[in-house]
Amino acid sequence: MNGGLLMLAGHAIYQGGAWHGGHQNEDRLYETHVRDAFRIFVDEGYDALALSGGRSRPRLADRVSNSEAEGMVEYAHSAGLRWTPDSVLLERYGRDSFENLFFSMLCFHRQFGEWPARVGAVSWKFKALRFYLIACGLRLADGRFRFHGSGDPSGQPVIEEFAIASVQYDAMIVRDGQIVDPLHRDPQWFGAKRMRRTPSEFKTNESYLQRVKQEYGQAELIDVVESIQPGLAWRDITWPW
Repeated sequence: MNGGLLMLAGHAIYQGGAWHGGHQNEDRLYETHVRDAFRIFVDEGYDALALSGGRSRPRLADRVSNSEAEGMVEYAHSAGLRWTPDSVLLERYGRDSFENLFFSMLCFHRQFGEWPARVGAVSWKFKALRFYLIACGLRLADGRFRFHGSGDPSGQPVIEEFAIASVQYDAMIVRDGQIVDPLHRDPQWFGAKRMRRTPSEFKTNESYLQRVKQEYGQAELIDVVESIQPGLAWRDITWPW
């Protein structure tokens, strides 16, 4: 071991034969993401595939109990996909792209007792820049990170919506020619979005992260990330990988 980690970020929750909480007419694309991730996992020789995403639709809690991660593995079973024991990890807590990647690395370390030698990410093609910026923040952009794009939204209105949202998102990370928030620390933009995607039983971000620490350990590292403010302080973090 160490062929590294491939992470697939969830965008909706699959349960009982249907996708919940996603965008209209995108179900087949969510399925393509899962199929592509399993194919890339094998073709590229990664050691583990982390399916990442929490119970990110609190408004659906009365009828959807899966997390995004649990939904993706349920879909994989229903689609007849196969994998060896312990090679697919369920990362059930990620609420945004940064947490998807960061928490998946914590999940890998918990499972195997070491950090992944390389990390890949599977998500929408238009999110490539976002994930490369996150990789910079995690100090993986020295040859240890690779992005694998999967699926394109279709239709002019949808593409316009996605393009606008993507530009606005990336603009919060890069300002005045500087990478200032690759770890998604802005409380109004990223923090507020995470809270909207937090299950209702957790009243604060701190209580949610306490549960993450119980799951993965690495409490000190999580606290370091939480202490960072937008700016250049992210460059001073000493990562353990």
